[in-house]
Amino acid sequence: MIGLATLLLAASQPASSVYTELNLDRCRTLEAIPEGESVRWRCPGLGAIALFVNAGDGRFDVDAGVDNDEWESLGAFNEPGPRIEWRLAGRRPFAIIYRLRLTSPEQPPGSTLIVETIGRRGAPGCEVARVDGALPDANARARAIADRRARTHRCPAGRR
Repeated sequence: MIGLATLLLAASQPASSVYTELNLDRCRTLEAIPEGESVRWRCPGLGAIALFVNAGDGRFDVDAGVDNDEWESLGAFNEPGPRIEWRLAGRRPFAIIYRLRLTSPEQPPGSTLIVETIGRRGAPGCEVARVDGALPDANARARAIADRRARTHRCPAGRR
């Protein structure tokens, strides 16, 4: 019952944002695999919540809290933007929003905002939604999705 009360209280609090830098030069390499140019990093996040960045074959995936061992990226070549937006209820983060910018010379420039829950040991986070970065209100849409869905989103079973 205490868990439900905590969830209801968190869901009722207005959300706010804080931003942190994502600079791969400040990250610690966890694993590097030459085939496919795959690299896994642990990066500074928000307080004690680390970011886990996975790269492979010109594509990136970002997880917060714990690495969810799921590849959630775009099909096109991409790279993450330099900032992570953390959505908070009170002072407690419940989601991240990050931008993947398209890097393929064969495709027009563009980006996608990824809304993802924050994982913890035994309950990894996962992607909630994608928002086309070309929309004039893309950031506001991503925030609204995070605020409406990320606090109660259930990630697929079978993860770590």
